[in-house]
Amino acid sequence: MNRLVVFSFLMVALVTVLTLKNYKSLPISNEKFSMAKAEEAHAAHIKELAELALMQKPAVAVVEDDKPEAPLVVLDTPQLQSGSDLYKKCIVCHGKRGEGKKSQNAPRIGGQFSSYLEEQILAMQSGKRINQKMLPYIKKLSSQDVKDLSVYLSKIPWGK
Repeated sequence: MNRLVVFSFLMVALVTVLTLKNYKSLPISNEKFSMAKAEEAHAAHIKELAELALMQKPAVAVVEDDKPEAPLVVLDTPQLQSGSDLYKKCIVCHGKRGEGKKSQNAPRIGGQFSSYLEEQILAMQSGKRINQKMLPYIKKLSSQDVKDLSVYLSKIPWGK
């Protein structure tokens, strides 16, 4: 135990001596701070960055297509149309493609089996499964709304 105490003391002393040695070797300037000089230096730095940016050429030109994005699911039945309309409230937490968001602690629901989704929503409505974040969105859904929503979500492609 004594060896540990002595070793610790020597390490603290060594670190202190090295710190003080480095402290004495730091250059000291008594020049007062000037905002005008700082602004000039900043402007020069910005100018230099702009010149460097002009010198760099992009390796690949990015061309963005203005093609409208195809719908995720073909809404060819009234059930799918109703499910799509209902899902618009869910996009905030679960994402446009039902991929879920870690920041919201929302799971991936796109591409799940419709029977599973329907069962989970009904369990949350009845209180069998507790989810306070979801309750305001699902408490007023009818059983047909739950079916429409679950069928729509099951049609969303599972891929990334």
